[in-house]
Amino acid sequence: MKAIRLCFAPAFAFLLFSAVFSYIASAQAPANHKAQPPHNPATLEGNWAGSLQAGDAVLHLVLHVSKAEGGAFKATIDSLDQGVYGIEVTAFSQSDSDVRFSVSSVSAQFEGKFSADRAGIQGTWSQGNVGLPLSFHRQAAGAGAKKPGDAVAGVEGVWQGAMEANGLRLRFQLHVTHDDEKHLVAALDSPDQGIAGLPAVKVSQKLTVFHFEIPVVQGVYEGTLNAAKSVITGNWTQGGITHNLNFQRSDQLVELMRPQDPVKPYPYREEQVTFANPKAQISLAGTLTLPSGQGPFTAAILIAGSGPHDRDENVAGHRPLLVLADHLTRKGIAVLR
Repeated sequence: MKAIRLCFAPAFAFLLFSAVFSYIASAQAPANHKAQPPHNPATLEGNWAGSLQAGDAVLHLVLHVSKAEGGAFKATIDSLDQGVYGIEVTAFSQSDSDVRFSVSSVSAQFEGKFSADRAGIQGTWSQGNVGLPLSFHRQAAGAGAKKPGDAVAGVEGVWQGAMEANGLRLRFQLHVTHDDEKHLVAALDSPDQGIAGLPAVKVSQKLTVFHFEIPVVQGVYEGTLNAAKSVITGNWTQGGITHNLNFQRSDQLVELMRPQDPVKPYPYREEQVTFANPKAQISLAGTLTLPSGQGPFTAAILIAGSGPHDRDENVAGHRPLLVLADHLTRKGIAVLR
């Protein structure tokens, strides 16, 4: 079978809020709207909803906060009214009650403080020379999994799916909503490839048949919505090849299945090492895994092939050099990668 690869464009310049800020550049925004927060949250992780009011315009935002492997916070932001999802948040930080982040793709910053019960974040969104009040409140778990109350079609909402293709399992997150003219709009995320907010065209629901196209990858999807409006059963076609792709209504990503990845604690030692080259004024870094025992050990050096890779040779969420290093070290071989 011919291999299928989703070759997404590497970056999209989202001109988020540009029209709104042009409109209110010399106007004063109204006071921020306060929502009733849920019970005291224990952590910053989760989904936070907010409304950015600028003159007569209101933009509804959702901030998704999670933790990276190293424990640092990472986040994305959705602009629901503009149909833009998964915009990368950069330089995210929290210190005591202060929360700060930037969205470099639109040259914007947010600075805010937790409310006393830590169920809300009140602050200011700054873009260009304009600052507007913006408050976030924590969304209840699963809030995004329901069909929106103002939906014009049963397919609106957030959907999760996964496609198997030649040994690779790719997860997808689909966002479906409507614009001011009640036309359906959609965007597709491919989290395993680090891609978010691919705009869809020709989005339609006719009775139970749902259709959309992603022109940037020349992909077409067509499926059938079940009676409960909770599952879409269908096919993804790209490059003349068709694969099954079903979606379930949920705001939680499909579980990442990587049974080959080793799980800590390892039965061997792992060290982060660096090598300085004073003459060239550079340093190289890597991960060294050493079998248990005194040694000496046979050693292997793993180097990723051409192209920009990390020391695990991460490809679509798979880490082949990590898996290989784990296997060799368990067999008594020291490995530097």
